Amino acid sequence: MKTINRLFRLQFFPLVLQVVSLGAFVLLVAGGLVADTSEMGFAKVLRNTNLANLLVWSYWWPLIILSAIFLGRVWCTICPVELLTSLASRIGLRRRPPAWLRSGWAMTALYVAILFVGIHTLAIHRVPRRMALYLMGLAGIALLSGLLFARNAFCAHLCPVGHLLGLYARFAPFGWAVRRRDLCSTCKDRSCISGERAYDFQGRSCGVGLHPARIDRNDDCILCGQCLKACEQGGAGITDRPNPGWFRRRWFADVLEPKPLSAAQAAFAFVVSGFVVYELLTEWNVSAAMLLWLPLKVEAIVGVGTVWGRGLLKSTLLFIGLPALFWSLPYLAFRLVGGKLALQDYVLRFGAAFLPLMAGAHATKAVIKMTSRLPYWRLALVDPVGLGTARALLSRTRVLAPLPLWRDPLVTAVGLVFMGGGVVLSAMTVRRLAGQWVAGSGRRRASLYLIPALLGGVLFGMLISWRVW
Repeated sequence: MKTINRLFRLQFFPLVLQVVSLGAFVLLVAGGLVADTSEMGFAKVLRNTNLANLLVWSYWWPLIILSAIFLGRVWCTICPVELLTSLASRIGLRRRPPAWLRSGWAMTALYVAILFVGIHTLAIHRVPRRMALYLMGLAGIALLSGLLFARNAFCAHLCPVGHLLGLYARFAPFGWAVRRRDLCSTCKDRSCISGERAYDFQGRSCGVGLHPARIDRNDDCILCGQCLKACEQGGAGITDRPNPGWFRRRWFADVLEPKPLSAAQAAFAFVVSGFVVYELLTEWNVSAAMLLWLPLKVEAIVGVGTVWGRGLLKSTLLFIGLPALFWSLPYLAFRLVGGKLALQDYVLRFGAAFLPLMAGAHATKAVIKMTSRLPYWRLALVDPVGLGTARALLSRTRVLAPLPLWRDPLVTAVGLVFMGGGVVLSAMTVRRLAGQWVAGSGRRRASLYLIPALLGGVLFGMLISWRVW
């Protein structure tokens, strides 16, 4: 920890890493723009042969999910979009974000739009040019928000990636805090929250509206380290400064002692829970067929004929209808045995019990995706655009190398550990919450264990069945 905190004290850290990641961001956009198709069968292969698309969806995205679970929001430390929006805010209008933006609903709405429209209608994860336009769109929103609003409004109120990473960072045994709270209580310059330092290029006060001394969980801090620099510069010559830093935390502290989710966070987690179920169950042909049976049946009955209609119908059923089933059944069972907890309280408080299951499924999917794409690396490095390689693979003039022998046993073992851990943590969270909020008979408390039993059972059972059959 001391070494990392020494790095944060350096003026060029993490700026150099942000500049490098910005350069990589530009290259990925350029690499995606040169490969396009409107044929979805071709796109299923092109998504893996185009180097930019392969990197973004099969490695960058899985790795930031895993990094958030085990390290916290470390991606935000080097994110190029944070650099862009921070620079834009220095010359912008600096207006206070409106209440609707500060509520968190904008991040939830943007995530739903990306999932429903971007991925499951326009296939931005399969068509490289659309992926590039999506990345450019995110950067554009970040720049615009920086020009309009005060401080780091995009990271605090708009970024759907950061919103998800904040929920998964609850599992990390590291986080941003202060060494001694008593130093903050007697601090006179208050550099870390000073409005006068809000737009300093290095050593600025917190851009997302946090007070370092009051940070007690990993949800919101973007680990930029600016408050550490501000503390050191504002307290030059004062002993025990800088006070903020990156420190060890108790494992799963934010999970086992959960604070209620906000309404926007609960809605976000609700949709993501449907997404991770879809992501994991579609890895196995049998569970994929079972999962997609209803969307295909409804599509045939309704007679949806457009890409937009099919995409939105499928998304609605899978990412709203499916999680509604998993979230509502435990509550209905609880009410049937005499439980009196209001639906709103159940969602906001017991919604935290779904997070370990989501994280376990997402981590398992990340490992599956990264390892399954290993044979494409050699091809993508030879032909980064990937159009020719995709045609050759489809025409069978080129054959894809087999997966390494160690891949399947590794995926099985890691998946069972992740999902098993998710089920155990979810059950422990239910136990803690039930002890606080449920009075009366053991049956009422026992009914809430349907949260890990139903969702965890489906995902854990799928992993075992997939490998046995």
